[in-house]
Amino acid sequence: MKKLLVFLLCSIAGLFFVSCGGSDDSSGSEVCESNLDCHVGEVCSAGHCVSENSSGGEGGEGGELPDGGHGGSDGGNSETTDDSDSAETNDPVGGDCTPGETTKCAYQGDPVTENVGPCKAAVSTCKEDGTWGKCEGAVEPVNETGEELCKNNIDDDCDGNIDNKKGSCILFWDDGDTGDTTDTGDSGIDVGYTGDYDDAYQIPVDAEVCNDTCVPMHAECLSADIDENEAGLCNGLDDDCDGTVDEGCPCTAGQTQPCFLGPKNYRNVGTCQDGVQTCKVTMRAGSTGVWGECVGGISPSLDKCDNADNNCNGCKDDKLCCAPPIDCAFDVNAVPAKPFVYKIIDGNQIYDTGHKFNDADTATWEWTLTKGPCDIVLNTVNSFVKGGKTLEEVGDINTDNGVQNTVVSGVGFSKFKVKFRLSGSYKLHLKVTRTNGEVYECEWVMRVVSDGLRIELCWDTTGSVDVDLHLGKNGTTSEWATNSGLACYFGNCKFDASSGPNWGYANTQNYDRNGNLRTMRNPRLDIDNISKVGIPENINVDNPNDNDVFRVGVKYYSGSKVTHPVINVYCGGTLRATYGVEPQVSGFTSSPYFWKVVQIKWVGNYASDQCELTPQWNDGTGYVVSSSVPSSYGW
Repeated sequence: MKKLLVFLLCSIAGLFFVSCGGSDDSSGSEVCESNLDCHVGEVCSAGHCVSENSSGGEGGEGGELPDGGHGGSDGGNSETTDDSDSAETNDPVGGDCTPGETTKCAYQGDPVTENVGPCKAAVSTCKEDGTWGKCEGAVEPVNETGEELCKNNIDDDCDGNIDNKKGSCILFWDDGDTGDTTDTGDSGIDVGYTGDYDDAYQIPVDAEVCNDTCVPMHAECLSADIDENEAGLCNGLDDDCDGTVDEGCPCTAGQTQPCFLGPKNYRNVGTCQDGVQTCKVTMRAGSTGVWGECVGGISPSLDKCDNADNNCNGCKDDKLCCAPPIDCAFDVNAVPAKPFVYKIIDGNQIYDTGHKFNDADTATWEWTLTKGPCDIVLNTVNSFVKGGKTLEEVGDINTDNGVQNTVVSGVGFSKFKVKFRLSGSYKLHLKVTRTNGEVYECEWVMRVVSDGLRIELCWDTTGSVDVDLHLGKNGTTSEWATNSGLACYFGNCKFDASSGPNWGYANTQNYDRNGNLRTMRNPRLDIDNISKVGIPENINVDNPNDNDVFRVGVKYYSGSKVTHPVINVYCGGTLRATYGVEPQVSGFTSSPYFWKVVQIKWVGNYASDQCELTPQWNDGTGYVVSSSVPSSYGW
């Protein structure tokens, strides 16, 4: 987005007049070689400056002008040339002309930039055969980015300032001067990066009223032509602020990483939050891929009156001088959400905390929750949401049979209650509409986390195909699908079973699928879904040890449809990989097909969020799928 700073161009006619003849001739009109030699409102015709509305003028001969110039079309020749030529080149058409005669073509840039700095329209010269030539010599605005344009002593963007020292050029000036080379005299405040990787917004304010003394950070953006891979900047950041993260950086099939779309120094400042990007690979092209889009985060945006730093430059409500009735800086993750535990957000701690209106019960509250990682495949939202005037009115919602809404809206619904089956990041949006129509809005990234290792399985044909999750531990598990093999799966590892595989881990206190805090085994399968639509399967190990190694497998148990399973791997609450989304697992068509997914090496103590992942991959077929369950635990 370009700067919203408006430059007033006054008396521009006299500023850019260049005399080529030096004096008038006896006809009384000025001698010219091109339109640039004439005053505004005049064009060069037959060597003399005449009014652009004139068909001849005192010094003109054959006074008709080409249709592509400033002349009218009523001079006796309305015929046009080939549309494709005139439309694409802007060359003048129609009418005879005197060889050597010149005329200005239509200016193609922003009208306010014409004749500012080097910017000018093209000129056409009459050819020897009496027809107009091509439009040539145009100079249009160029956005000032990179050291070459930022320090060439030319007003390349034709905004009236030579080598702007703000916005995209700030990194190339180290003299401490952050003002433009030309003072425009307005009260614009540079609020920094705005989220679409161009110049900053300028917000006009009344400097006499605003006492905001916060000094905003300037965006740290490297040159836009940098290759982040070649520069060794594969770091989950948009270092050159071009709208993509880690372009060209290699990755492994299914690998995920936190990412941020914004200047690196704005990360986790104000409302800005990380998103997630997944490694994209092409089937039968090897497991090495490139990073996909960064999705699900919150990038810098124009500051608004909401008590939050929306543009993430370190200053909330930047120079807006307001007292907002809503607090979008409220931390929804102060108490992190966990799977199977109700998360309650009290909107009365966000809106009208200063009792300016006292209308929480009459305002309309709308809470919107986006989909999580597995919902891409399941096409559902694996959470239950509801609003209520009071906590008592919210009531309990059955985990399996509750209404799966993504939007909850109603008068007085100031409290939001949600239960998640799955981990991950969800975007929550709040909109409060007062009875007089005033609207206040906030947005957050809500994170659902769990300790230790958590494997989540989703598939697109729940209800008609039964797919099962299997997890084994190196040195302990001997087979994938027998109780004696000590793998964790539906046959021996359900959370409510009296016993399970012994992997040497102590029991822990955690929540079961019904939301009850109880002593839980490790490992455990918290959900075994056989026939319910939209229900996942998950296996947990709350307390893995450093250097423990695990393997993940998925079995097609029963059904007759082709299904597409997806595995999400969480280490310490952080999504580390998503396998099966791109490309999809192929060949998963009937029982007892088995997908060997990934080997996981745990790094650090149980609270770590680090793990080393080695996905199983065949460069010829993609993900590794066999037509039967392996007889042993080996790959």
